[in-house]
Amino acid sequence: MRDVTAEAGPAQAGSERSRAVESEPVERIHWLQRSLAGLATLLMVAMTAFCATSPLGMVLLLPLVALACTLFVRERDAFRTLCVALGGFGLLVGTLLALFGFFPVIPSAVVLLLAAWADPRRSPGGAPVCAGVAVLVAASALTAAGSLAYNAWLRPTYAYSVVIPGPLYGEDGLAKGDLWPYGVTGIHESPVGSLTRLEVTYDESLTGPERAALREALTAIPGAGPLKDCGRGSCD
Repeated sequence: MRDVTAEAGPAQAGSERSRAVESEPVERIHWLQRSLAGLATLLMVAMTAFCATSPLGMVLLLPLVALACTLFVRERDAFRTLCVALGGFGLLVGTLLALFGFFPVIPSAVVLLLAAWADPRRSPGGAPVCAGVAVLVAASALTAAGSLAYNAWLRPTYAYSVVIPGPLYGEDGLAKGDLWPYGVTGIHESPVGSLTRLEVTYDESLTGPERAALREALTAIPGAGPLKDCGRGSCD
């Protein structure tokens, strides 16, 4: 008789190894990696909100959705692959956009790439370094965005605006009103239909009487309309 047990041995051993592999638990991502992925997503949310008034702001919606997808990945290898793919592509696209002065994509891409390698179980020494660099990148990006937002929307604008019938300077090159002696630092003209809006910036160190003198000089321009104090933001 044939030894059935001997013949079944290799097959049974292979089946047991297969079941062992199938029953092996999937390695989950570390909480530090998930935290950095969340940081990258929040950073992109902040950049999207900051650029919301710009036509290019709509460009950030797609990378924002892509970054949010990393928060739903649980398996370690899949998470790392996704972070490397999205972070590398985002860094490439962000570098191209940076050539045109558009930088918001780069910080989130860098943080996402660092999240892929910030696993203390695999790299006890490198993970804290990745986390520290990611926090530094995010803090620098948010500080720069906050400074730009303050200058754009919150910083006081030392300027007056007035609508006049035509350009400040006539065809002969002579001004309808000499404003420079009043502490003016800049004069900007923009058309408003057949009229001209005159925006005049002045030195913030001007005293109250000096600012009053500048306002009188502006309203003394022939045909000048009501004077507007620009306050915060632009004169629009």
